Amino acid sequence: MPTKELDPFNLGHDEDWEGNNAAFKCRHCGKVFIVSAQIHNGKKDCPECGKSTGHCDMPGKKSGGKARLEW
Repeated sequence: MPTKELDPFNLGHDEDWEGNNAAFKCRHCGKVFIVSAQIHNGKKDCPECGKSTGHCDMPGKKSGGKARLEW
């Protein structure tokens, strides 16, 4: 499964990351969706097609956490 790790210092045009919340654009259908470590336990499938999965760790962007998209 291909994976894209978010770089907190070089976010792409279709990515965002604030605290323990990250926004991704599904590589299959183009839907933008948010993943929260608090609300979604750090993992959420694309709500449109379910073919991409976003991950966001609890430590968050400034505390060394990780965020990634799998498709």
